[in-house]
Amino acid sequence: MAKATSKTVIVTHPVTGTERKFDAAIYEPVKAAILQSLKGSKGKTFSELTDDVVKIIRKQMPGFKKSIPWYTISIRLDLETKGVVETFTEKGRKLNRLAK
Repeated sequence: MAKATSKTVIVTHPVTGTERKFDAAIYEPVKAAILQSLKGSKGKTFSELTDDVVKIIRKQMPGFKKSIPWYTISIRLDLETKGVVETFTEKGRKLNRLAK
């Protein structure tokens, strides 16, 4: 009997270039939640971003038991590598926003 294969997404760290494989069923909803949270925002701290993503994922995937903050940081870094999200410092705070 053939083993069912799920689609994977390769996630890359912007500084180290380290790559990880994520299940697309997790990557896509978390990516969408990050983009939804940052849309229209001038900048959010990682804590603010994570709180938003946790709320969104809990509604969409109530049975999800893995660490949402861990996936959020990993996928946010991948989006930074791809030029979708950027990190900047303002008044001593590190903020995230959609790239211009």
